[in-house]
Amino acid sequence: MAYLTQEIIEEILLRLPVKSLIRFKSVCKQWFSLITDPKFAKLHLNQAINKENYFNNKKLLVSIYRGNRAVDAVSPSVHGQVVSYYNGMVCMDYEFNTSTYTMVSHNVVADSHFRLFGRKVVGSCNGLICVVHGFNTFYLWNPSTREEKTLPDPIVVHLGRVFHGHLLQGFGYDSSTDDYKVIRCSYGPSKHTTEVFYLKTNSWRNIHQEFPIGYPSQSLGVFVNTALHWDVDKIYDGDRVNPTNRVVSFDLTEEKYMEVPLSDELRTGSCPTLGVLGGDLSSIKRDSDDGHQVWRMKEYGIKDSWTKLIKIPPSRIPSLFPFEYTKDGDIAVLLNTKELAIYNSRRGAVENVNLVVPKSNYWYRVDLYEETLISLNNYS
Repeated sequence: MAYLTQEIIEEILLRLPVKSLIRFKSVCKQWFSLITDPKFAKLHLNQAINKENYFNNKKLLVSIYRGNRAVDAVSPSVHGQVVSYYNGMVCMDYEFNTSTYTMVSHNVVADSHFRLFGRKVVGSCNGLICVVHGFNTFYLWNPSTREEKTLPDPIVVHLGRVFHGHLLQGFGYDSSTDDYKVIRCSYGPSKHTTEVFYLKTNSWRNIHQEFPIGYPSQSLGVFVNTALHWDVDKIYDGDRVNPTNRVVSFDLTEEKYMEVPLSDELRTGSCPTLGVLGGDLSSIKRDSDDGHQVWRMKEYGIKDSWTKLIKIPPSRIPSLFPFEYTKDGDIAVLLNTKELAIYNSRRGAVENVNLVVPKSNYWYRVDLYEETLISLNNYS
């Protein structure tokens, strides 16, 4: 009887989904040791995010809100069928090309932290999701393995009723140190602070960097190319306000702020909203006369690489946010923060609306993540 070598077994296991690997840990001690090895988790991550498997491991995290508060008492519908919700979040397979959504898990969150009002997703990276409640309480969570971690309070603790300023937040991975970092920048009329949380040391550090220019129009940083990005539309020159649009980044390796160039067309007019498309920095510009324009920076840091992908004429859609390509090359979009749909680039039309909020005063936030074995315990 022929036996498989350890190398062949490992190659087979690397190609399996996380859900199967978690079950297979109980097969034998050897498999448990292999699957829980941090080196195996990184190899599995590399397998999950390569181009061939790019869409197969993408999962959709949908959060539902009323006003600016997360809620957990309502359920969205898919094809008219009510979807079970848990603590205001649900995880779903990302299969837009077939116009279907498959539930990954009903009980996607096991801890009551995520029930808290004011909870919001800061960002996701390598299968880990960062969530913040209020001003000071951050959590890291791997929905695939259900590991979670409450972070220590930042150095500067803000009290909501007495804090009169702006908070910027972001989450990403620094490959140079193999560490996951949370960024919180708080600034007001007289004081600026930038704090960095390091998962490896489970601690915060004030790096004494000030946000360089203006006031960002979005508080959550967009993670691309080992940096977090914010769009800025108000640059103050003494008492004057310069309406030029800019993009400021925070490099997680260098731990300093920089500016990323925008195309000339994006620098003027309404402030664009930043996002990620196909792993690249993207920008969505909205004008009442021109409708929606979706741009993509195909070469990071190169001004001339900004390319206009689509232009949707003015219509009944006041808000459109693209968040990923589909396997067919179309673009998945969030309409009016209430419906998920497809922009069919061949037909130039928005179609296949599937997921709809149940009430007019509710809205969605959509995040994508990969199923990975990355363990928070291995960084403590």
